[in-house]
Amino acid sequence: MSVIDPTPLTAWCSLQSADEPPAGTAAHEESWVLLEVPARWGRDIFDGEALGEELSERLKEHVSACGSRMLFIRRPGREGQRIDRHRFYLCDTRPGRRSIRVGRVDRPADMLDLDLSPGGHVAGTREISAPVPLVCTHAKRDQCCAVRGRPVVAELDELVGARLSALDPDAAVWECSHTGGHRFAPVLLLPGTGYTYGPAEADLAARIVEAELDGRVVTEHLRGRSTWAPAGQVAEVAVRESGVEAGIDDLIVDVDPDDPLVVVVRHTDGRAWRVEAGKRPLPPRQQSCRKPAGEASAWVVESLALL
Repeated sequence: MSVIDPTPLTAWCSLQSADEPPAGTAAHEESWVLLEVPARWGRDIFDGEALGEELSERLKEHVSACGSRMLFIRRPGREGQRIDRHRFYLCDTRPGRRSIRVGRVDRPADMLDLDLSPGGHVAGTREISAPVPLVCTHAKRDQCCAVRGRPVVAELDELVGARLSALDPDAAVWECSHTGGHRFAPVLLLPGTGYTYGPAEADLAARIVEAELDGRVVTEHLRGRSTWAPAGQVAEVAVRESGVEAGIDDLIVDVDPDDPLVVVVRHTDGRAWRVEAGKRPLPPRQQSCRKPAGEASAWVVESLALL
């Protein structure tokens, strides 16, 4: 018998933030490390619930020292609970260096012996030729990700899973731990490029994955590319939404060191745009279902000019 969530829908942070522009809200990470962990995840993946306190602390320090960010992943449904070895992916999002490499370890502790830095060499890994889309389903972190994310990951797997696995046996749709921004659930992350979306229902998520396979970027509900800091994310999204034709790696972002709100976006064809970003206040709302309502703001584009 299914359990009905007694929480009123109006209390869900993702519904309260339906008016918030998504651009500029992606996590800022150049490199993602994905580790297959079918065990129950705690509220924080390094709090010891899944891997024990000692290993969790050592793994957290190791990943941080390598300049990367780790997410736990598992396959949706019963398949995600049956594994012999732990798959891991090393995802470098930087244009010109972008790659996803896959490997396997017998135990999560074996990750401590690997170079998890962007572009680091890990023996026994290979580069894969298709995306590994992630949908956040981290229930203990926020109910919106679980309630809204789980149906999406299941349907997305049905829509694109077979095509991905046909392109590469290690390409698949995954559930993942918290990426940031529960209020944009369902959250979709393409860790090979860093492009992050939300809310991304199944049909939109499938279009986004299909676009990446074609080298294109969907701008609908695009929160930004994690490669860039928030103002850079806003600037890139603005240039793409202005009608500029640009593939995944055709736009490079340079933030003014003297003014972090001024960004130059350069196209590989030689064109460039100066974008000034800013913030505007929003009505108070919850940033997470677990937090009380508080002050909120949204990123906006103050100006965009062709140089």
